[in-house]
Amino acid sequence: TTREILASYNMMLALIITTALSYLPGVALEDENGNDGLERVNINKTPWDWQPSADRGWFASPLDGIEAQGILGAIIPGFMFFALFFIDHNVSSIMAQSPKFHLKKPPAYHWDFFILGVTMIPCGILGIPPGNGLIPQAPLHVRALCKREHKVIDGVSREVFSDCQEQRWSSLFQALLMFVALLALEMVSWIPVGSLFGIFLYLGIVALDGNDIMERILYTTQITESRPTTPIMQNVPWRTTQFYTFIQAACGTTIFAVGHFSDVGYIFPVMVAALVPIRSYLVHALFSEEDLKFLDPHEENTQSNGADDDDDDNVNAGGEGDDDAVRQTQHASDDLSDSDNGRVHDA
Repeated sequence: TTREILASYNMMLALIITTALSYLPGVALEDENGNDGLERVNINKTPWDWQPSADRGWFASPLDGIEAQGILGAIIPGFMFFALFFIDHNVSSIMAQSPKFHLKKPPAYHWDFFILGVTMIPCGILGIPPGNGLIPQAPLHVRALCKREHKVIDGVSREVFSDCQEQRWSSLFQALLMFVALLALEMVSWIPVGSLFGIFLYLGIVALDGNDIMERILYTTQITESRPTTPIMQNVPWRTTQFYTFIQAACGTTIFAVGHFSDVGYIFPVMVAALVPIRSYLVHALFSEEDLKFLDPHEENTQSNGADDDDDDNVNAGGEGDDDAVRQTQHASDDLSDSDNGRVHDA
């Protein structure tokens, strides 16, 4: 339907419309030097002549212009990138095969991230930044392949998924469009930077919908009688829930602040990796197993009494249901997804 088309391609349409509006008379006011008053995407070469934009050949020599101490020093930031990519890929994989999508072959998405990892090798040879599995990208892609409807479960409106079209064609065409974009760099240079920032802001706001941390923060503004009858509200003391939410919010805020506003932002990946031992030891010591069963459930249907009974089968089919490491990473992904939305433009 028209509504589904607009919902699926709203960001692309918004980008086209805002770019077109920026060229209307009186919108992009010229500065005192007669230049375009709007900052647009900076493309060095338009049209691209299929040659490296830097003053070098296609292949980058890792030893060119660097001494032994530089190579040894690069191990530290190299490890940071390794930690970031490892966490991004694994968390994205777990979120893409979440039981809520009712996938028949959840582990199949591992291959997408395996191929993404293999592409790091030619990227290193060519001296270009490697691609990585952004947190919003993978689950949003799977979500787009599912039929969706909203149902009220435990007093909360939830998005319920069914009939996911499990295939690889959409991922393939998405990758091919990146090569097509190389032929349209001149059109890309027309886009105002403000329009891109608006899209990133939209992605961040949309990600808050259904986020457990944000929901529990909003519950603090409601009186007891108005809060929904979710399993957490029914089985966990409210003070305990608030304390747990505070720890999650504090971790996410700290990672975001250090990653964006400090001179040591490069330690961001290590801070994200530190969420796992925090969950394994600190949180485990502060909360009882009975409370954690609802605050940080092994399976998604633990949080909702109205969830489908088929969730257990889907979890078992994915081989992820009882794995402690996966459970800890899923918990860390809540904090990571919040902080990652703030840095998606950097990627």
